Amino acid sequence: MHIAAYTFEWLESITALYKHYVTNSAITFDLDAPCTAQMEQKLEALTRDGYPVLMALDDNQALLGFAYASAYRPKRAYQHSAEITIYVDPSAHGQGIGSALMQALLLKLEADPNFHSAVAMIADDAKASISLHQKFGFKSVGYLGEVGYKFGQWHGVTIMQRKLDNAD
Repeated sequence: MHIAAYTFEWLESITALYKHYVTNSAITFDLDAPCTAQMEQKLEALTRDGYPVLMALDDNQALLGFAYASAYRPKRAYQHSAEITIYVDPSAHGQGIGSALMQALLLKLEADPNFHSAVAMIADDAKASISLHQKFGFKSVGYLGEVGYKFGQWHGVTIMQRKLDNAD
């Protein structure tokens, strides 16, 4: 397995993996899976704006997962905080893919002096994600109960944060 920067040739695989999570879980509050063109627009905007977008690939060049950082909030005062997002192919859970993506993503953010803090918004159904973030020094800083409605029920979000190692 290796981590690589996102390139267009992986767009369909990334879109398919994300669609799986949209249609089968409440770990994303998207109700409609984006089409390939919408995902392309999103990923291209992230890279254009200087946010890292990474992929985990196996030895046969199959997508195992992807991760990216994005703007935490749109107001300029938040520009030094990045929100972390990681998706791992369900068939690759428990193989360290999330950890590899998290480590690489944090290294990219820490190499950029513009970033000071990393934030994660983790849905109730993503208990493994909370453990992953704790492993990398994220602390729970809040909880928003019943803020997302999906699959006929309400879901909450745990807010986690980590000051980046490059931060003073």
